[in-house]
Amino acid sequence: MSALVCAISGAAPEEPVFSPKTGQIYEKRLIEKHISESGKCPVTKEELQQEDLCDMKVNKVVKPRPASATSIPGMLTLLQSEWDALMSETYDLKTNLDTTRKQLSHALYQHDAACRVIARLLRERDAARSQVAQLQDQLSNSLPTNGSVEIQEGETGLSSQIVQKMEELAQNLAKTRKQRKFPELSPLEEVKRLKCVQSHSLHHSTAPGVLCVDIHKADPNRIVSGGMDCQVLLYNAQKQKMVQKMVGHSKKVTAVKLHGDKEVIVSASQDATAKVWTCSSPTDWSSQYNCLHTIRKHRLDVTDLSIHPLGDYLLTASLDKSWAIHDFATGRCVRHMKDLESAFPCMSFHPDGLIVAGGTEDKSVIVWDVKNDQATVATLLGHESAVQTLSFSGNGYYLASGSRDGVVKLWDLRKPVNLQTIQVEGGCTSVCFDATGQYLAVSGSTVQVFNFETKTSLTETIAFKEHTDAVTGLCWGPNAKTLASVSMDKSLKLYSAK
Repeated sequence: MSALVCAISGAAPEEPVFSPKTGQIYEKRLIEKHISESGKCPVTKEELQQEDLCDMKVNKVVKPRPASATSIPGMLTLLQSEWDALMSETYDLKTNLDTTRKQLSHALYQHDAACRVIARLLRERDAARSQVAQLQDQLSNSLPTNGSVEIQEGETGLSSQIVQKMEELAQNLAKTRKQRKFPELSPLEEVKRLKCVQSHSLHHSTAPGVLCVDIHKADPNRIVSGGMDCQVLLYNAQKQKMVQKMVGHSKKVTAVKLHGDKEVIVSASQDATAKVWTCSSPTDWSSQYNCLHTIRKHRLDVTDLSIHPLGDYLLTASLDKSWAIHDFATGRCVRHMKDLESAFPCMSFHPDGLIVAGGTEDKSVIVWDVKNDQATVATLLGHESAVQTLSFSGNGYYLASGSRDGVVKLWDLRKPVNLQTIQVEGGCTSVCFDATGQYLAVSGSTVQVFNFETKTSLTETIAFKEHTDAVTGLCWGPNAKTLASVSMDKSLKLYSAK
């Protein structure tokens, strides 16, 4: 191949052809071009046609070398040219790399600066919110300086108008109590078929444990819970998902309640505050909730909440040996009973709203008359440990109380006497009558349901052992169709016969 030379170009042909007529070797593309233009051989000037050309067989894998590559000096020249081109390209790449590094460094610096600015703005926003909350509290508790001592402390007092409204409601409820029927109440056989139909871990796993739960009195799909993670969560049981999260407490949430007639949630916490959350939409209860009031009347943990049957007043109990009634609309304290003999782990309004019962660290249950200067009307003795939970029956005649040693006592408030005492596994953390007073749910290490249809004694109906840690809270849904429980295993469980 290297011996073949094109008669026209003098270079080794890539596709050689031979003419027997002229005896010359040509590059095929060159000779075909000459033939098409003149019809003669450019070397011998003889007449020549394309039919006079014969293809020569050559090795097409090995290309013919150019003349410059047929000697060592020529090869060195080629290598030098390639090296110069490579160095030039390397220089361009290094220049582009340096430019890209500078651009990346500048972008990272801008990102870091933006993050610092955002963090500073968030801190300023949180500080501003805290100041606004403090100013709102100061404003809500401020009154003219010429008022009485109680008014200077922010109490408005239970006026005659408030007491009159409470008494009228109690009289109306008392008239209809005996005639009340519950045709949609789950019968005993249906309650015995209750089983766990939903189980969800809602609160943060970094602070495991759900401490309290409440179900809306008319809508069983609306459930609220409070946890060790300082959050209040609103859950839609129908969609089986959490729909709203309320953040504002700085310590664990100890109690939550859903208002029966308004789109309002109240929560209590170990940070010594209670918060009133209102829904941003009057028609969609799953919309965002905002903190309307922060109640700061207590010095220690706020342990329990109760909403008055009127729906206008909120009861808070605390470990600072006090309890207080607050106005929902304004967040103002109406009456603050303080410096009492014992701390109160639990407290509740009577279904009629004229008395309040509170469980104490001193192993007793104390009953006060709301309308009569909050005087003590009964002290129920018999527990041998701190009373942690209590619940009134729907007709208001009976009260169930549970203590830290796992003892549950059933009281007849008309006499008052202890009707029955039962023992549950572990400390009793929650007792809850359904709205009719026929069923009582009790929690300790498990969940137990008792039948109280006879109104003389409790009979165990069914028990649930799905939780893997202590059960901390219970609540019945409307007509005892559903039951919700929460636990230190950070789960919410719903029980239903369907």
